[in-house]
Amino acid sequence: MDENNDDRQDLYAEFESEVVKHGNQEAFFDENDLIEIFDYASDLDNSIVKMEVLIYGAIHYPKSEPLATRRAWFYSSFGDFETATEINNRVTNGGVLNQVLDLRVSLPADSPEIEPRLEQIIADTDDFDDEGIIQLVDFCMESGKEEWLTKNKERIQSKCSYPQTFLYEYADRCEEQGNLKQAASMFEELTMLEPFTLDFWQRLATVQINMEDYESALSSADYALAIDPSAIMAARIKGAALYRLERDMKTVADLYTKVLKSPEAEDSDASTLAAALVELNRHDEAIALLKEYIPTHYNPRTAINVLMVLDLPAALPYLESVIRDTVMTENEVLDWAKEHVDREQYMAASTILLVYQQLHGFLLGFEFALEVCYYAGRYHDIIDLYENHVYRELIDSPIPSITYPYVMSLVRLGMREKALATAIEAHRKGCEFRDKYTDHKEPMRSAIKYSPATTNSIITGYLAILTNIIKALKSSDEIPPDDFDPIF
Repeated sequence: MDENNDDRQDLYAEFESEVVKHGNQEAFFDENDLIEIFDYASDLDNSIVKMEVLIYGAIHYPKSEPLATRRAWFYSSFGDFETATEINNRVTNGGVLNQVLDLRVSLPADSPEIEPRLEQIIADTDDFDDEGIIQLVDFCMESGKEEWLTKNKERIQSKCSYPQTFLYEYADRCEEQGNLKQAASMFEELTMLEPFTLDFWQRLATVQINMEDYESALSSADYALAIDPSAIMAARIKGAALYRLERDMKTVADLYTKVLKSPEAEDSDASTLAAALVELNRHDEAIALLKEYIPTHYNPRTAINVLMVLDLPAALPYLESVIRDTVMTENEVLDWAKEHVDREQYMAASTILLVYQQLHGFLLGFEFALEVCYYAGRYHDIIDLYENHVYRELIDSPIPSITYPYVMSLVRLGMREKALATAIEAHRKGCEFRDKYTDHKEPMRSAIKYSPATTNSIITGYLAILTNIIKALKSSDEIPPDDFDPIF
C-alpha cells in the first residue's frame, strides 16, 4: 500500500510541476495516470490540480468515461447538482462512482430509498475499486448510514480485492466522527492484514491513546517503532502513553528530545518534555528548554502555559508578546484563562486576563477576571480593576462577582471602613434594583440576564450575603475575613 501511494504521489508531483505550474499541456500522462492523479488530489482536497486534470483530460481523452465521472463529482463538490447529474447520466457504462453520485445528488439523507439502493450497489458489484469504495463509505457516513455500513461490513469487504482501502477509509471516518472504539477495531484489523505497515500501527496507537487506553497505545507504538525506529509519531505516542501511565520518565524525556529535534515537532512536544524534566527534578532544564523554544515558534500557547506554571516571571514577556501580536478575541482569551482555572492554576489564569486587560481592555470579562484574581490573592489588582476600569453600570448593578471580590479585597488589605461603606452602598443599590421589579414598575432588565424568578433569587441571596458582611464589619470584635468571606 505504501509503495502504491508513493507511485501516486510521484505522478501527482510530476503533473503539478509540468502542467499546473509550467502549463505544459504536451507532457504525457495516459488516462489511467490522470485518474490516479485526480483521486490523489481528492485525498489532498486540491481543487486546482483536479481542475487541471479535467482540462488536460478533455483535450487528450475527450471520450473518457472515468474522467467524465470525475468531472461530475467535481461539479457536485461545488453544489452544482444539476450539471453533475447531466454529466453523470451521459456515462453509458457507469459503475459504483456513478451510482453513489446519483444517490448523493438525487435523494435526501433521510430517504427510505437509500438503503435498498445501497444494497443494489453491493449486489451489482464484483470488485470495488479504491475510489468507488472510498466514496461509498463517505456517502454512508455523511448520510447517517453508519449502522447499515457496519451491518454490511463483511459483505462489502468480501467484494474488495484490496479490503485495506475499505477498512482504512471506514476507520478514518469513524475516528473523525468520534466513534473511537469502532475505529480502533478496524485499524487493528488492518495491522493483522499488513503487520509491517507503519501507518496502520501509528493510526491504531493514535486512536488508542485518544481512548485513554494507554497500555494498548504503548504496545502499538512499540510495534511501529520496531518497523521504523525513526518514526516520530510513534515516538510521540509512546512517550505520551508512558507519561500518562506515570512510568519511566527518563524514557519519556529521551523520546520527546528526539521528537523535538524533528521538523514534525509540535508545541505540545516541548511542553510534555518540560513536564517530564520536572518529574525528573530537572527543573532548570525544563525552564531553559521552554525559553529557547517559545521565541522561535508562532503562538506557542501550550509551551507558555507550562512555563507560566514553572516560572511565571520568565513567562510574562512571552505571554505579553502573544496577546499583543496575535489576533485573539476577548472570548478566546477568556477560554485560555479558563483552561488554567480548570486546573486550579489561578495565578496563571489571572495573569492572562490582566495582560489582556492592560493591552486591549475588556468588554465582557470583568466578572470572571475579578473572581479569578481573588482566588489568586491579587487583591491590589482587583481594587485597580474595580476603581479604574470596570464600567459604572456594572458597579451599580447587583452582580455578586463584581461586588464581593472588591469588598473582600478591601477587607483582606485591612481597609475595613472602606469595605463597610462599599457594602452598605451596594446593599442600598441592590434593594432599589429589587424594588423596581417587585413593584412591576418596569420590565425585567438586568445585567444578571436571567429570568425574573432566577434574578429575584439571586438578588435575595446577594442582599443576604451583603447583610452578613456588613454585620461582620460592624462587629466590635474584628472577625477574621475567612469567617464571612462568601467567595471561599
